[in-house]
Amino acid sequence: MQNQPKSVKVNCSFCGKEIECPENMLEESEKHMCFECFQNPTEKMGKEDLKNVHVDMPTDEFDKTIPEAMTNSLVEEAFPEIWQERKKELREMSKKELAKEMFGAGAYIAIDNMMHSIKHESGQDSGENKK
Repeated sequence: MQNQPKSVKVNCSFCGKEIECPENMLEESEKHMCFECFQNPTEKMGKEDLKNVHVDMPTDEFDKTIPEAMTNSLVEEAFPEIWQERKKELREMSKKELAKEMFGAGAYIAIDNMMHSIKHESGQDSGENKK
């Protein structure tokens, strides 16, 4: 049998629900979050609120939750304007749909930036014509 760390009961810092926390996480975490609050963050939860947070996540949820959270984080950082405009819609997409959407958005942004660079280099963007 594996040596399981001792856990203690703590309250979710966001909703107050009683949750389990490994004893060694007590010193490392400033706040605690139940899995329900983790899955449904509110607009009130700013980035500062989510630093050093222990999340009581059932082990059977790791395989589907962690990749999704990483994908959302990458989308938010790589495409901040798109993320802000379409956050709710993007969160409801499957990983496959989101990958296709972000590939398309990335291709569009790359082509748009390339066209602006070409126009800038040729003087077209300021109304100048190169001779």
